[in-house]
Amino acid sequence: MEQLDESVDGREIELTAGQEFELTLRENPSTGFRWRVTADGSPACVLVRDGFRAPNEGRPGQGGSHVWQFRAAQAGQGRIEMSYTRTAGEAARTFTLSVRVAG
Repeated sequence: MEQLDESVDGREIELTAGQEFELTLRENPSTGFRWRVTADGSPACVLVRDGFRAPNEGRPGQGGSHVWQFRAAQAGQGRIEMSYTRTAGEAARTFTLSVRVAG
């Protein structure tokens, strides 16, 4: 499974139908900021799994990583967009990834 991170922000990736990839972005929910999915890559991709990974040390207030697993569902194009926001307020950061799936 292909592993992607913040370094692919603003880029386009090409996949084949059925291929899966994992996207990992740093997150610190104790500050009130969380990544929100604003576009899930459909119809070309589907979100398979979504979760937070804390470091092994587990100190209070320490950040970690938010991880999403996607599957290329069908041929076509999709766009994955995320915003790093508090519940109310403007995005402190954004992330965008264009996905092209070959049949």
